[in-house]
Amino acid sequence: MRILALLLSFLFVIGCAKMTEEKRMRLAKENYREALQEFKEKDYGDAAFKFNEALKFMDYLTPEQLENARFLLAKSYFLDEEYVDAIIALEDYIFYYPKLPRTEEAFYMLVESYLNVAPDPYRDQEYTWKAIEKAKEFLTRFPNSSYVPKVKRLIEEAYKKIAKHELYIAEFYEDYGYYYAAARRYQEVLINFAPYISEVEVAYRYIVALLNTDKQVKMEKEKIKDLLEEHKEKLKEAKTTEEKRAIMKRIKFLEGEIKRWEEIGKMAKKEALEAVKRFKEAYPSTKYYLLLKRELKKKGWKS
Repeated sequence: MRILALLLSFLFVIGCAKMTEEKRMRLAKENYREALQEFKEKDYGDAAFKFNEALKFMDYLTPEQLENARFLLAKSYFLDEEYVDAIIALEDYIFYYPKLPRTEEAFYMLVESYLNVAPDPYRDQEYTWKAIEKAKEFLTRFPNSSYVPKVKRLIEEAYKKIAKHELYIAEFYEDYGYYYAAARRYQEVLINFAPYISEVEVAYRYIVALLNTDKQVKMEKEKIKDLLEEHKEKLKEAKTTEEKRAIMKRIKFLEGEIKRWEEIGKMAKKEALEAVKRFKEAYPSTKYYLLLKRELKKKGWKS
């Protein structure tokens, strides 16, 4: 009887396993078929869900269905503007199918997805730099692709967005009185992103930030002098030699900071004078030169 019971249990397990395999195959086929229909009807969110469900049972898809499911999953995310998910799915597709005809399309969508993760220039631009990196890789791998003009346009768009981001940071510094930091940022934009900006406007703002650096120098020196007074009072109250030595070391550092800011003020003034000469030669008939003359007059400088 015990042997018979074991045999019946074994047959039951085998039967369940067989049903499970049949169910897995059915789910793979049904989800794949429904995903194709959802994609055809442009219900990309539902299509992505169904493709993911089908891929849970990828062993029951043919190689052609598996490749198609991976591609259309990625494209569904892309068309649904779910760009982070699209990046993951596209990277996966390109890894498994690096040489298929529609790998070029997948790579193009990957570049655009990276570019669209940060949709405006006010956010971190890590993904935008990644888009440029992937775009350059695309041009190397597929130099004769029909997507080349589009990829080049995406590179232009990416650099413009990064340039706007850098200008946003410069303006932020300027608005909060950090004029020297703003000048340095404007200068970097002029050097690295000249084709993607209004060069005359940024050059004007760079000079104005330099002209106003004296305000920051004054502000920084006042803050440091307040700290110096505090430390000098602490020095009077210090009880141990070690404590006095630590405070004196801090005082020496702060005195050095005052000298450093004085040097920054001198350098900024000299740099501004040189920049004004170049600006006058390059943009003598622009509204920005008239605005610059007004700024120079405020400062008591000759234009």
